[in-house]
Amino acid sequence: MTESANDAAGDALFARIRQMVTARGADIRLQREASTLKLLFADGQRILINLDQQTRHVWLAAADGGSEFMPQGASWQSAQHGELFARLDTLLEQTIASDPRNSRAPLSTPPGAAPVIIRYVQSGGHGLRNAMIIILLCAVAYLLTQRATQPSVADESAAEQAMPTTLANNERQCERRFPDNGSTTVFPESGLQLGNGTELTLVNEHAHPLLLILTAPHTLIPSMSVMVHARQQASVRIPPGQYDLMFAAGTRWCDARSGFSDGRMLKFSDSLAVQHDAPVRIAMQSSGAGPEDFRALISTFSPAAPLPAPSFSGDGSMAVKRHSNGHFYLPGSIAGVPVTFMLDTGASVTSITSEIAREAGVRNCKEIQVQTANGSTTGCIALVPQMTLGNFTLRNITVAVMPNMETNLLGANVLRNFRVGQDQDTLLIGRN
Repeated sequence: MTESANDAAGDALFARIRQMVTARGADIRLQREASTLKLLFADGQRILINLDQQTRHVWLAAADGGSEFMPQGASWQSAQHGELFARLDTLLEQTIASDPRNSRAPLSTPPGAAPVIIRYVQSGGHGLRNAMIIILLCAVAYLLTQRATQPSVADESAAEQAMPTTLANNERQCERRFPDNGSTTVFPESGLQLGNGTELTLVNEHAHPLLLILTAPHTLIPSMSVMVHARQQASVRIPPGQYDLMFAAGTRWCDARSGFSDGRMLKFSDSLAVQHDAPVRIAMQSSGAGPEDFRALISTFSPAAPLPAPSFSGDGSMAVKRHSNGHFYLPGSIAGVPVTFMLDTGASVTSITSEIAREAGVRNCKEIQVQTANGSTTGCIALVPQMTLGNFTLRNITVAVMPNMETNLLGANVLRNFRVGQDQDTLLIGRN
């Protein structure tokens, strides 16, 4: 594809996104830098869309993480989040709904956006036109006055003293006492029963307190919430099942259902699968100075079970049985260091842990920013001179070294060197 064709593809993609944003009628600013488009919301949230000009892959990143969308004909698809524009539409809806400021109409035309043109139909005089102009000017003046008279964060305490009655009415539902660390609330309408379930451990490594809210799958209906103070942890036992995760972040407490009176509600993009005898740990780590600047890392500790040993044929082909957890694991090595790889058909590049990289002496690793479901993280890309998979040897293989990763993932850049098949619960791998 030529450079001009690449530019045209980006222009068409971003033009369609601009139409989606304009149709919302909300105060969203758009900033484009080459192949990147930023959507900036009134409360400081942002959505980032990046188009890789060579592969035409699209990265879509928001507060709850990011996804890579692959081109399929005239659309882009993600195994995790489906079609690109449907996912973006959902993110726009969630972000606008998360803060009242995001739903206000724009006060002026954003740079680069098409101007709003008002046409009047003259019918015997100018009275109607003049009346409409006066009404429009009054509305704009009222909005500007309201914006100017809103108290800033620094003046918040003064505003409380000046308007005690109004504040009392607004916060009538809020509690005065900040809950203890580990305080757990089960909401009656959920029917959730706590007791002898699976242990869920919450570790707050953030500089601010956070409220975790578990909801029924694909809903915003809370089942329970747990308060975790800054730099502390808490545990609760919950029934096995599927849950969606939401986090409330802020500084002024309200209640166990809504979190903080000055905060934001953040929805985690992936659901939480809780199984019998498989404890779950959620670590909330700071990614910035604000209460909402954090990421959540989920670890599930399944009972140790032996990995099925592969069987080999005379030509080196191997057959691997599916593990009880549903994944396939294959033996190999990186620069002579033994490695067990988990097959990940959605990964474009084979990824290894920092520990394996150190043991294998991986050097000249080029730093990259990677968007994951838990937010942006820093990894690096390196070329390893030799890698084995079963009895096969490969040379000069690109790998990604990822921090905070516990599993080595076998990606498409290695798999394309083999003939891969599957017979029910058996994976078959041989040379092309």
